[in-house]
Amino acid sequence: MSWIDRVPQSTLSRTRSHAASASSRSIAGSVLEDLGRLVDKDGSLVTVDATDWIVCFVPGLQRQWWHFLANVRHKHVFAIRPTGSGSWLLFEPWWSRIMVTTLSSAEAVKFLRWAETGDMLRVREAIPGRASQFRGWSNCAVLISLLLGRSSRTWTPHGLYRQLLEEESTQQETVENILGNEIAATMRRQFGALSLGAEHLALPLKERLFIVGCAVLEAMMTPSLLDLFHAVFAEGQRYPHAADIFDRQGTMLAVDAVAKILTAAKLRGEVDLLDCEAGARQFLGMLRASFHLDAVLQVTSPPTRFEMESHARDSADLFLDGAMTQGTQPPGDSSRKHITDGMSESDGQRGGRISTLDIRSPRPPKTDGRHQSSCFPTMSPKP
Repeated sequence: MSWIDRVPQSTLSRTRSHAASASSRSIAGSVLEDLGRLVDKDGSLVTVDATDWIVCFVPGLQRQWWHFLANVRHKHVFAIRPTGSGSWLLFEPWWSRIMVTTLSSAEAVKFLRWAETGDMLRVREAIPGRASQFRGWSNCAVLISLLLGRSSRTWTPHGLYRQLLEEESTQQETVENILGNEIAATMRRQFGALSLGAEHLALPLKERLFIVGCAVLEAMMTPSLLDLFHAVFAEGQRYPHAADIFDRQGTMLAVDAVAKILTAAKLRGEVDLLDCEAGARQFLGMLRASFHLDAVLQVTSPPTRFEMESHARDSADLFLDGAMTQGTQPPGDSSRKHITDGMSESDGQRGGRISTLDIRSPRPPKTDGRHQSSCFPTMSPKP
């Protein structure tokens, strides 16, 4: 099979359309030949799909002399949309410039709260569009209509609002719905691939939990998700539905991944659990603990990869000290008494294994219950 056979058909068809459109269009003589072949039917070097913008019609933030001439709720208009990678893209016309910038989730919420005082519309941009630069006076309404590719004769934000509202595809939006959709998409993106690969299924249970624990911690510690956590914590009371989606989406995806591992281990007699989902929640609670809260609140510097791996190893050890059946516990671990005992003064070992208070971790042990005796209320009693 040649390399051309391995190229996706969608990529080949797009490349052929570029070549066909370039041959049928007049390419400027100063353009390099290879770039000329990339020009698509719309005259662009790249072909992008149309996307939705949240167009926000808002009252002014500061008093302006002309405000009495405009609609009381629609004195200004800007557009914002999530990028799909945890940030937001803002397009806001000013008197003196156009502000095009990326925002964090916490920053985007500020603009969405401003938009909540007016009206928000979800509008699909038109490519290549029907707008024209011959409009002249480039106020905010004119520039937003140009961004959306709309042919418009209005000069006011309220006039543009009425025009867009007449389109069948336009949808009115709320802050809670926008945040909820973005939170759900982010959680699926971060936690949607937590299942173990086939090469990991034969590993001991402790290693499987360690691997998925590292994956969960790495997902939780990404800057975009930490920023989203911070935004939800700050605005959770104002937008409870979005906060509920945040809790359910992120928690359930991780719980399902761990519960599948524990269910398979239970069928093989490796653990003694009555409720694998409850066990998965307890394991994730050990992973999260104050370790994640410190990162969200920026109490400490972000943990290194070694610290996350050490914490995931400690959590797996501590969890399995309570969940393993009597016959599958490692030598020296026939009871859970050692969890609350002090470490040996000589080498920190007990019964031939490293204590759950792992002396290899550079982060000092915390007294928040993470390293205390675990409690499994849904597990069958030990003999």
